[in-house]
Amino acid sequence: KYPLYYFDFETVMYGVPEFDFSSPYQQIPFQFSLHVQQSAEAEVEHYQFLGDGINDPRERLIEAMLRYLGNQGSIFGWWISFEQGRIKELARNFPKYEKELLALNERMVDLIKPFKSQAYYHPDFNGSASLKNVLPIVVPELSYAALDIQEGGTASFVYSQLKGMDEQTAAENMNDLLEYCHLDTLAMVKIWE
Repeated sequence: KYPLYYFDFETVMYGVPEFDFSSPYQQIPFQFSLHVQQSAEAEVEHYQFLGDGINDPRERLIEAMLRYLGNQGSIFGWWISFEQGRIKELARNFPKYEKELLALNERMVDLIKPFKSQAYYHPDFNGSASLKNVLPIVVPELSYAALDIQEGGTASFVYSQLKGMDEQTAAENMNDLLEYCHLDTLAMVKIWE
């Protein structure tokens, strides 16, 4: 149902909790990318959020999510159980947003399903329904290869190191994080098309 939202989180895990209302190795969302298409004829718009690497990003991330995701329309994700799990944790840790956050989970649609069930299959997927395997086959003009950050583990590590970087290095790495997460949701847009 329109509007269509293409949504992806990036998370970081700290062995020793960095923030109140978090636990060891909890996946803390620090970033999201969101592409939005209001109608079939509308141009796709892009929104994003990225924490600063110092302060707890969660409440500001929640407020941005709720503002951009509205209260109607389908929210596409790739392997949505991950996003839904993080949203449940956010609702638990920030109960004043619980109702609105949990309502988002009811609107989620998993774009991995036709690839995971092999309803749509290509031998070059190498048996994987991962976005990183599907994208170059279905949409060959898009690639992670030119990015400095090419997968989520690196994104998490880079974010965890931001507070120890000088201002210029931190700014460059934050730009790399934005480019990586942006491609995750743009990839979903193009695969859906």
